[in-house]
Amino acid sequence: MEQVGLIDKIIKSAGQINTGRRLLDTDGFEREGRINYRKGLALAKDSFNEAQFSADSDLMTLILSELAFLTQELQFCDLSDTQTASSLKQAIQSFDDAILALQAVESDAYRIVDLAYPHHKNYRYKDMPKDSFHIACNAHRTRVGNILRSPGINMAEKALLMRRQSNLTTAQAVYLKKQNAALI
Repeated sequence: MEQVGLIDKIIKSAGQINTGRRLLDTDGFEREGRINYRKGLALAKDSFNEAQFSADSDLMTLILSELAFLTQELQFCDLSDTQTASSLKQAIQSFDDAILALQAVESDAYRIVDLAYPHHKNYRYKDMPKDSFHIACNAHRTRVGNILRSPGINMAEKALLMRRQSNLTTAQAVYLKKQNAALI
C-alpha cells in the first residue's frame, strides 16, 4: 500500500480507539464504545502488520506509521496527564531523530558517522554505530514493554502493542542491513 494510505489508516485507527475509550466511559454508550474500540484496534493491528510486511522495501513507512500513531495518542491525551504527554513527546522527538538517521544511512555521507561514533560497545549495535535510529527503537520498545506489563489491558490491545514492539525489532534489523550496506 502507498505510504499516505497506510498513515491515514493509522490515524483513523487511533481516532477510533480514542472514541471507543471515551464512549466506554459514558453511560448508555458502552456498546458503541466497545465497537469503536475493537474496530480501531483491529485496523491499527492490520495497518502495523502491513507496515512490517513492507519494511524491507519501505522502512520509512514503518517508522512514519509509529510516529503517526504516537502523534495521535498525544493529541487525544488528557491535558492533566502530564506524565503520559511527556513520554509521548519524548517518543515523537526520538522518531523525528530516527527519520534523520534513516535519511543519512541512505546517503553516501553515512561513512562519516562511523568515524564519529566511538567504537566502544556502549555506542555500538552489532558493531554498527548506535545512532538515533537504534536509540529510538530501543527506547520505544522499552516504553511499549512497560505498557504491556500494566494490569487491566485487554488481550486485543496487548496484541496491538506486541505488533508494535515486533515492528521496532523489524525496523532495527532492516536499518542494520542499511548500515552494513552503507559502511561496507
